[in-house]
Amino acid sequence: MKNVLAVGFGGMAGSLLRTAVFQFAGAGLGLWLVNIVGSFIIGIAAARLVKRSAGTRLFVSTGLIGSFTSFSAFSADWFRLLESSLLTGVMYALGMTAASIVAAALGLLAGRKGAVE
Repeated sequence: MKNVLAVGFGGMAGSLLRTAVFQFAGAGLGLWLVNIVGSFIIGIAAARLVKRSAGTRLFVSTGLIGSFTSFSAFSADWFRLLESSLLTGVMYALGMTAASIVAAALGLLAGRKGAVE
């Protein structure tokens, strides 16, 4: 039950943060920001939270970051773009995916560099 609550509280915080970013930057730019920043942070978390409790890892990774990022909004935008232009849809999907993977890798490197063993 403790782990379920950790995910729930993290999810509440992450979704509130995502909503704030969307209100500040707008849905289009906001989606890019939350997915790329979230990917970077998940990379840091993967490196830095290895020795933390399961509850802490679930709160941060599954709850907070998982609800901060938005694969469902990305998918909805992608399908909308595909309907209007195959090339635009494919470029959007490749761009978001590549940017998120690079951000996660950079976050992992940054987390490992700053980790104290």
